[in-house]
Amino acid sequence: MSITQIDANGRVLLPLGIRYQLDLNDGDELAVDELGDGTIILKKIDRRLRFQEWLNKELKNK
Repeated sequence: MSITQIDANGRVLLPLGIRYQLDLNDGDELAVDELGDGTIILKKIDRRLRFQEWLNKELKNK
């Protein structure tokens, strides 16, 4: 387990090994949730999936 800090702007630096393992890159979106017991969950959002959802919505509205 790695330990990190929150800066004055609320940003958290993720350890390099985790960023490599999960292929996290500058600009990637993360979903954030909390379980109520102090546990915070970060989940990478797949851009292709988001685009496909947007495209389906647009095609449905035509």
